[in-house]
Amino acid sequence: MEGRPMRSTRYADEIASADEGGARIERLRIRATGADEIRFSWWKDGRFQARPLDLPEDDLLRLLRKAIDEGVFSEVFVGNLRRMLGSDVSAAIPEHSMVTLSDDLALKDGRSLPEGARGAVVFVHGDGEAYEVEFIEPFHAVATVPAPSLSRIPEA
Repeated sequence: MEGRPMRSTRYADEIASADEGGARIERLRIRATGADEIRFSWWKDGRFQARPLDLPEDDLLRLLRKAIDEGVFSEVFVGNLRRMLGSDVSAAIPEHSMVTLSDDLALKDGRSLPEGARGAVVFVHGDGEAYEVEFIEPFHAVATVPAPSLSRIPEA
């Protein structure tokens, strides 16, 4: 999420956004406070509209999915949202469980584990916010993985 702002105004810098036909979710860094905030907005012909964003639920879900995929929301927020909705994968992953990556994972040594890489949970951080996972393929690595980036592989 960090880096050069996508758009800047006197009010805020746009850090990330997801757009579906003018319906937009934006992560803004507010200039007056330095805080990051989320804005739901409506745009027409590239211009901000000073009216509420009204969407059918299916369109809202599609926009939320895109915002999650494009990094508008923090990993902490996404994990908390999963817990709130009762679909928190972290609560369902005990030590020694087999897991798979749901996103590519950049390692500290510069290598990258691809989406779908499999491994075993060797340690649970906190209440399951993150996991220490030992991967064997495509190469051996032990990495700390945020809960939203893991899926448990059902036992055979």
